[in-house]
Amino acid sequence: MNDIDRAFNFLPHLRDVPAFAALDDEPARFVAGGSQLRTATRGQIICEKGSRPSGFQCLLEGRVKLAALSPLGAERVLDILQPGRVFGVAAILLDEPCPVFAESICDSRLLVVGRDRIQTAIAEWPEVASVMLKLVAGDVHRLVHDLETCCLMSARQRLADFLLKQGRCSSDALDHAVVVLPAAKALIASNLNVSAETFSRELHELAHRGLVEIERRTILIPSLERLAAFVFDDPLAEQSPAQAGAVPVPS
Repeated sequence: MNDIDRAFNFLPHLRDVPAFAALDDEPARFVAGGSQLRTATRGQIICEKGSRPSGFQCLLEGRVKLAALSPLGAERVLDILQPGRVFGVAAILLDEPCPVFAESICDSRLLVVGRDRIQTAIAEWPEVASVMLKLVAGDVHRLVHDLETCCLMSARQRLADFLLKQGRCSSDALDHAVVVLPAAKALIASNLNVSAETFSRELHELAHRGLVEIERRTILIPSLERLAAFVFDDPLAEQSPAQAGAVPVPS
């Protein structure tokens, strides 16, 4: 397949990625012309730690986890990517090895944009450089937020923060939301730096207080505002119902 065919076939996929949706036609066609589609099955390693990727990857369908391994083999999930997310940008811009590994946690489809193609586009079109800068800045912003939650928030606050972010992304209503967990609870727990047992315990504590309803991997949040206020503003939020005494659930 030549560059013209790739541009024609892959441009709609590139437009599905929010970061590239508003890119002008000429640079978008050029970038798409240096791309290729890739599929990955559940459990397939997409990028090994220490490898030098040939391009960055845009997730079109499925879920991908980014994770690190300790010298003893313990895994820490750093992010769980959903469709529309892009990863591997920093590695190709710095021409450095990938610092984490990426694994597909379900059948996934990705658009891989070649390193040489994007570097040429950055030099030719300032708007492409702006897109790449925003992608890197977004990654930095998420990392700072994750560091803040890990260092300064309790397990319950981390869980609530995760549910609030998911709920605000998925909600069409003003205040309530339905969240479908994007991965197994154990993976989400690792991402929040808590054990699977702590994750389940804190989730059921929120349900006990009437702030969420649990239906397997579907979490109903009746009020995003109440959840945020209860966990982040209530000084008794970290106490169990027995410790807190007759503390009414906010209405």
